[in-house]
Amino acid sequence: MQLGIYTIKDTLFLGEVDKIIAKTTTGEITILSDHLPLVSTLVPSIIKVTDKEGEKSVQIKSGVIEIRPESRVVILASA
Repeated sequence: MQLGIYTIKDTLFLGEVDKIIAKTTTGEITILSDHLPLVSTLVPSIIKVTDKEGEKSVQIKSGVIEIRPESRVVILASA
């Protein structure tokens, strides 16, 4: 699954991942490959990303997550 985490000034993460855990206004979600399309607001939290090298964390103040068809995920965040 392809993930991009962007702020207005920077790219915080770009690459292939196996799993994403993020906190939305309605609760925590886990995103795996072939997830249904979704758009949701993110709350201040740490986004956990698992790739071949292990788990990484990206702290955000707020944001929006968009899960697109073909396992593409875009997060626009304020960090």
